[in-house]
Amino acid sequence: MIDGKLLNDIAMHKAVKTVKLYRKLCNSYGIPCNRIIGVATAAVRKAENREQFLRLLTSSTDINFRLLSGEEEASYAFKATIYSLNIHEGIIVDIGGGSTEIISFRNNSIINSISIPIGSVVATETFLGKDSIAPDCLAHLEDYVGKMLKEQSWLWQEKSRTLIGLGGIIRNLGKIHRKRIEYPINYAHNYEMSIDDFNTIYEELASLDLKSRRKVKGLSSKRADIIVGGLAILKAIISICSPSHIVTSGFGLREGILFDYIAGTNPRVKFKDALSFSLRNFMELYGIRKNHAKHVCFLALSMFDQLKPLHNYGDDVRKLLEVASLLHDIGISISYYEHHRHSFYIILNSRLTGLNHRETLLTAAIAASHSDDNFKEDWQRRYEKILLPEDIELWEKLSVFLKLAECLDRSEMAVIKSLECQVLGDTVKIQTIRDGDAELEISLANEHSNTFRKAFGKSLSVT
Repeated sequence: MIDGKLLNDIAMHKAVKTVKLYRKLCNSYGIPCNRIIGVATAAVRKAENREQFLRLLTSSTDINFRLLSGEEEASYAFKATIYSLNIHEGIIVDIGGGSTEIISFRNNSIINSISIPIGSVVATETFLGKDSIAPDCLAHLEDYVGKMLKEQSWLWQEKSRTLIGLGGIIRNLGKIHRKRIEYPINYAHNYEMSIDDFNTIYEELASLDLKSRRKVKGLSSKRADIIVGGLAILKAIISICSPSHIVTSGFGLREGILFDYIAGTNPRVKFKDALSFSLRNFMELYGIRKNHAKHVCFLALSMFDQLKPLHNYGDDVRKLLEVASLLHDIGISISYYEHHRHSFYIILNSRLTGLNHRETLLTAAIAASHSDDNFKEDWQRRYEKILLPEDIELWEKLSVFLKLAECLDRSEMAVIKSLECQVLGDTVKIQTIRDGDAELEISLANEHSNTFRKAFGKSLSVT
């Protein structure tokens, strides 16, 4: 792509052709050129003829392109992370083709950052080549990256932080791992893997020639030539900062730019945390009946809080009940009939941010269990690789709270304003404070007394 320090003509015209295709796609959706945000990154930044190339892009496509600095790339990577993951402290590593951005953050603020002028493409072309890889060349590359970072004391002063990986190389790493362990959810975002598993995959890929790498399950043939170079950069960073584990992000520069644009142009958008931001969007997107959903959520959380001596769960579990309650009817967007099953599918596959895979699965299962019909899908065995041993009991208990809350707003008129819950020996009494006739709601709730006893070992009386 780069001849010496110049972008060559073939590469520039190929880029123009690609941008024209994307412009055509945008126009087909009614998006004019002045609504398209164009940016250029490291490869253009390092080229001496960058101004010529940017003028060519703009004149050929009618799209204005902005050349990002390394600091701006890091900032967008950071925004993509905090707006999509419920992780408040760690190291972000965004490996591109021509540069790598590394950001240390805490409490949703950048503490330190650096952009180094080497990415997977540059590493491959400069140190490795694209076929068989000599061990001494690989060691030289790792050492080169390490020397670039040796003055950054903030990288090694704090150990055992989460490393969040952005970019196609790290997403592909996660996909290889998921294929290897037969992981039941094919979703890159918020996927976790250990450092030992990373080392195993890295060493294996480095030992293979290009033809053999292309046969590795999960590895994109388009990245088979450059993945070892990208992972060598990651290996060098891991050797310095000693993270506890790796979390792959499905969000990156593109989403960071989008989040920044939304926040800057729409004052109504208030970012509290990744989950709240995503949850609000999904309730709008799927047309959820907000009054009913919020009241069911209020009643379910009221029981959860007042009956804490029966379960002793904390805020991390309370969050699952809250999300499941707000989204329990989301399946109606497909069909009212069997909508609890549709709710399970939508939540599990919705890319709801702010929850990890296990939390998303449990939320989907809790939401699906709100119906009078038992949720009979074989989800527990199918997703056993994700679940913890105690999760089935957790699901059963939270499902009871949601079942009862759904019954207590069966008319969807919020007749029951609040609840008073008491544990009296072997019986749990739930007193309803009503504003109108709630005979239907109370009768339906009491029908779940056997389910309540099975989950909590106590009788239930709703009055």
